[in-house]
Amino acid sequence: MDPNHAAEVFEGYLTCDKCNNQYHIKKGVPRFVDTERSKPEDIQTGKNFAEEWRRFNRMDTRYKQQFFDWVYPVDEAFFKNKVVLECGCGKGRHAKIASESGVKDIFAVDIGEAIDVAYENVGHMPGINLVQADIEHMPFTAEFDFAFSVGVLHHMESPIHGFVAMASKVKPEGSVLAWVYGRENNRWLIRVVNPIRVNCTSRLNPSILMALSAMLAAPLTFGCKFVAKPWGQLQKKMPFLPRLFYQDYLAYIASFDFNEIHHIVYDHLVAPVANYVAQDYFSQWFVEAKRAEPVLRWHNRNSWTGFTSGDPLLLSDMRSKVKSDLPAVHK
Repeated sequence: MDPNHAAEVFEGYLTCDKCNNQYHIKKGVPRFVDTERSKPEDIQTGKNFAEEWRRFNRMDTRYKQQFFDWVYPVDEAFFKNKVVLECGCGKGRHAKIASESGVKDIFAVDIGEAIDVAYENVGHMPGINLVQADIEHMPFTAEFDFAFSVGVLHHMESPIHGFVAMASKVKPEGSVLAWVYGRENNRWLIRVVNPIRVNCTSRLNPSILMALSAMLAAPLTFGCKFVAKPWGQLQKKMPFLPRLFYQDYLAYIASFDFNEIHHIVYDHLVAPVANYVAQDYFSQWFVEAKRAEPVLRWHNRNSWTGFTSGDPLLLSDMRSKVKSDLPAVHK
């Protein structure tokens, strides 16, 4: 037993009576990943992100506001007393927020050894249960009130299969949410950054990538804080001023310090797979999952949040919150 987690099994095995398989509990976390079943691309992505979370393991107080910006119209009260599934937990920052928001239980899943970073950060917190598993092959039935994935499904080899698998673990009356990179307004990332990331930066030694991303983060930090944010403030007084390139997003991250912007750059360069999801395709995920038509929200003009629920009244309420949020989409 780990003295910091005295009520938990730190090392051992789980045995499935039905299939007679054994699953290792290592460092306090049940391990269900089967490399023969999982896609090689997803396994490699998990390895790359595990290294990222080891290097950027800080738990920042600003994550709470960022999280609720991503998952709006879901708010803090929504989590109260729910049994929740998080697909792709990274270092545990969102599981922490869910725990502090009053969940009954949250099961946070990650395919890679980032789960160990999460255990160190949040494994001691009430209601948090960490599991190493592939999103497409999770050891759960349809027992959750709410499932969400923030910034993860678009890094899977098949994002739609990951979403359908996540939605299948939710009760019929439950709710599902995903936040993903948008295809709209991201043509420069798709055409310029994506090929560089796939063919070069995702293959670099992590220490070299750390240095490269720091070099890129320095001018980005300056541009966010001293160009994009002041320009946005000036536009409020002078609406005729033109919009800057990627202004909404750059102004949004201007409140972050250099360490966090360094992390953002590293995050965009480390993934072997990154899919940019068009609005129509994103809507199709919910159809494939046999879920009600989603409430879609375009966040910072570069990403999509999609929410659905088997509770018609709840879904209607969420739709009313964001009905004026969808601008004309930029192809």
